[in-house]
Amino acid sequence: MTVGADGKTAADVDPLMLGRAIVDADRRAAHALNLVPSENRISPLAALPLGSDFYNRYFFNTAGDPLFWEFRGGEDIAHIEALGAQALRRMASAQYCNVRPISGMSAMILTVAALSAPGRTVVSIDQNSGGHYATPALLGRMGRHSRLLGCKDGQVDESELADVLAPGDVDLVYVDVQNCVRVPDFGLMADVVNQVSPATRLYVDASHYLGLVLGGLVENPLACGADAFGGSTHKSFPGPHKGVIFTNAEDVDESLRSAQFDMVSSHHFAETLALSLSALEVEPRIGDYAWATTDNARRLACALADAGFRVYGDSRSGYTDTHQVWVELDGTADAYALSNRLAEAGIRVNLQSSMPGMSGVHLRLGSNEVTFEGAGPQAIEQLAGALATARERALEPRTVSEIRGRFGAPFYTDPEKLKLEAGL
Repeated sequence: MTVGADGKTAADVDPLMLGRAIVDADRRAAHALNLVPSENRISPLAALPLGSDFYNRYFFNTAGDPLFWEFRGGEDIAHIEALGAQALRRMASAQYCNVRPISGMSAMILTVAALSAPGRTVVSIDQNSGGHYATPALLGRMGRHSRLLGCKDGQVDESELADVLAPGDVDLVYVDVQNCVRVPDFGLMADVVNQVSPATRLYVDASHYLGLVLGGLVENPLACGADAFGGSTHKSFPGPHKGVIFTNAEDVDESLRSAQFDMVSSHHFAETLALSLSALEVEPRIGDYAWATTDNARRLACALADAGFRVYGDSRSGYTDTHQVWVELDGTADAYALSNRLAEAGIRVNLQSSMPGMSGVHLRLGSNEVTFEGAGPQAIEQLAGALATARERALEPRTVSEIRGRFGAPFYTDPEKLKLEAGL
């Protein structure tokens, strides 16, 4: 008999009750306002595959070879994955789009394996400059040497980059800025790499600002000289938990495909279908969505600063160029008190304690999800007001519904129209 850490046995647990708990929590989540920059809400249309039979199926026959249907579960809808990849390629202005990674971390592992060799060096961004915390350790586990590069407020020092490249042992510069209110100059980095170490590959992990790149608000790394870019698809891009990699170089695409054969078995077909539907649905409005996301972030930053919060950045430039807004708080106790009051009212925020250029516990906020759901200037002003009120006291139960009442049309198909089309 298996006994859990809480002393309960399997006989004590009713799966039906647990299912009800999930349904109840999901119902509450549907009305919550999420300001976490590393999360987004997929549309009702994109969510359809996740509850379908295709969640259970493998799919490998991307070429549609009639003699290669070893797994036939996805045969009837294989074209949807292809259409989604085409939409992603169009938005990225890329010749090749790899949708096999199952997450941003999976895309990182695949890229490192494909574009560097064991015993060689990979340069990434220092965590103190906003780089991903896991990259150096992951490189060590994969037998690569890690070398770190500073990137303060998105600025890379040309001489520092040249110095880290100078030994001649760098296979890959992996630009993994995850905490970003300013975006690095990819063109500058590409120029230095080409001058100092032309055999080195330059990859941009655009996980956080992917939606802004595809929407034209952030410079396309490929147009700036990067060999490839990609990352997760559920942050500023409103897709499911998946990963994607873009390139215009045939040899890079071939290296990725060679590596994926050993490193990615199931690419999670249902999630890939969800990504395809997300891409096809948002493509006609990706520019408007990206602009609104950044505009809302700047409005939120300015409103919070006006309310007395210490917002990171420069007020003259609107505090941020991305979907992220950083707010420094007075201490751990105050930070969690604020977060708890907001959560009780249905507003979710992200507390962080290791942000570049800031000390102590602070807020890392994102405008991406509420923008996708239809938030505009009036809703953003009310959201800022709710955060200001929560510093002092509990929020009224009606706060979230009042803010949602200010939302305009979302950037996805109306759920009722979807039901109507489906004959439900």
